Amino acid sequence: MAEIRYPSVAGSFYPSGEVLIEMLEEFFNDLGEEGSERRITAGVAPHAGYVFSGYTASRTYKAIFEDGLPETFVILGPNHTGLGSPIAIYPSGKWRTPLGDVDVDSEMAKTIAKLSGIADLDELAHEYEHSIEVQLPFIQYLGELAGKEVRIVPIALGIQDEEVSEDLGRAIFEASQELGRDVIVIASTDFMHYGPMYGYVPFRARADELPHRIKEWDFRVIRRILDFDVKGMFRELREMNHTMCGPGAVGTAIVYSRSAGALEAELLHYTTSFEVSRSTDAIVGYASIVMRR
Repeated sequence: MAEIRYPSVAGSFYPSGEVLIEMLEEFFNDLGEEGSERRITAGVAPHAGYVFSGYTASRTYKAIFEDGLPETFVILGPNHTGLGSPIAIYPSGKWRTPLGDVDVDSEMAKTIAKLSGIADLDELAHEYEHSIEVQLPFIQYLGELAGKEVRIVPIALGIQDEEVSEDLGRAIFEASQELGRDVIVIASTDFMHYGPMYGYVPFRARADELPHRIKEWDFRVIRRILDFDVKGMFRELREMNHTMCGPGAVGTAIVYSRSAGALEAELLHYTTSFEVSRSTDAIVGYASIVMRR
């Protein structure tokens, strides 16, 4: 079993070295003091290249920092590579980024796997997957500011439906209760993937109108998330044949949050890649959301 999972997309999805620190400093230039309320149960953050979605992701982590960092982040993301187990929990060891190493909470990982009816302990699914890795520099940067060593449980999802969401959300909550662990669930997802590059053009519009149309479709899904409505979210996705890539991660975050007593969800930021690329060949929607007790 590997002791260290080395970075797969450093230097491409996000920069290395001082440039990464400078980018994070810019994202968090409005960061407040670390809080201690710990009302946030889960967050939704995108996983595209930082130049496109990094600021949006930072809004989720800013809110978490100002609310109070947990002991462990359980980070769920889609498995884009198809490798490994369909529901793969990284079992132990460390994940490395240009900012250093993050410990896997192996006790939490194994307890979730024990309580889940569908998950496996598996490293292979994570070997080249970017959706979880790109979340780590945000966590490391804020952990360093707070002087805390925060741990992670990475879970890659090759199957994403209501059953997976219910199973994992329940297992994560029960594991947190069994171990007395303070946990925040991070759902790593991008929203609509529009354009010829993705083979998905459900509507056509002038270039300057496309972001608005994409936002309209994304907000049909986001409204369900803000209502903690897992069934409604998946129904909207099916009706639109929507190309959101991490619905199972978001569904899990909702199920966990309901169990953990969350009462409200807030959309903190929304944008699309068009704002940076100005390309209509491929446009992706990004949202920052937090769920609170």
